[in-house]
This record gives sequence, C-alpha cells and structure tokens, in this order.
Amino acid sequence: MKVSIITVCFNSAATIEDAIKSILMQDYEDIEHIVVDGGSTNGTLEILAKYQSQVAKCVSEPDNGH
Repeated sequence: MKVSIITVCFNSAATIEDAIKSILMQDYEDIEHIVVDGGSTNGTLEILAKYQSQVAKCVSEPDNGH
C-alpha cells in the first residue's frame, strides 16, 4: 500500500532538508513525498531542487497560508 506524505512549507530553508532526509531514511518501500510550498523566498526552493529526484511532486506558489 502506498503511503503519501505531504509536507507544507513556507520559507523553511532552516528545516526543510531535515524533513526530507527524515522521510528518505524510512524503511517502508512505497512512500510518495509531496511538498507544497507557499512561494518561499529564502532559499527553500534551492534546497528542494537538490532533492527533486527523490520527491514525487513539488508545487510552489503563493497562497493564503494554512
């Protein structure tokens, strides 16, 4: 059974890489990681780009917050 993990972030350069690495370290085989970013401007997108091959989907666009 596939498990989908959705990470919501905004200007999370200080924490997003740790979140991604934590998910990558899981031993369950069928994980789909989706990142929804609220239009970050602090380097978060550059970090997400490093992991683009390991994240199933990454969406970044301005929103109205949580």
